[in-house]
Amino acid sequence: MPGPQIRRWLPKPDSLRRYRSLRWLGPLLDRRSLWHADRRSIATGLAAGTFIGLTIPVAQMLLACVAALVLRANLPAAVLATFISNPLTTPAILVAGYHLGVLVLGVPAPLTDQAMMGLPLADKLRATGEPLATGIALIASAASLASYFAVHASWRLAVYLRLRRKRRSAAARAQT
Repeated sequence: MPGPQIRRWLPKPDSLRRYRSLRWLGPLLDRRSLWHADRRSIATGLAAGTFIGLTIPVAQMLLACVAALVLRANLPAAVLATFISNPLTTPAILVAGYHLGVLVLGVPAPLTDQAMMGLPLADKLRATGEPLATGIALIASAASLASYFAVHASWRLAVYLRLRRKRRSAAARAQT
């Protein structure tokens, strides 16, 4: 149960209510499910935030808050996970998404700058949009599933290690 260690890092609803920009949330901040630090809520929050952070380019934190409300997930985990896409990682995510989409859809080789030079903007968007959307959706789905199961696995490992340590110390005390 890593919950108590995680709870120390999470902000308290009272401290968030002090911010003018968050006062309008008022009663929503009192929902216990948004602040509960158990395996399911943190895993769900990270998965939702990761998916939203990779697929939606604007208002990610707001949408992560809505997802946390709907899914009854941990709010700070959902908001924190949206930072997976930032100015440093976004270009790599977009390029990887485009190439994955091209591979999955089986469209002709990626368009070069030379081939796209004379095309109107609508044709450029049509040529790159479908592979990009497909690739980003696949990457976001895989990353959110990976984060969900990684939280579950690491939580179980932490519980196992703690129990093993307790058993060893109990056995050592029993021998003396």
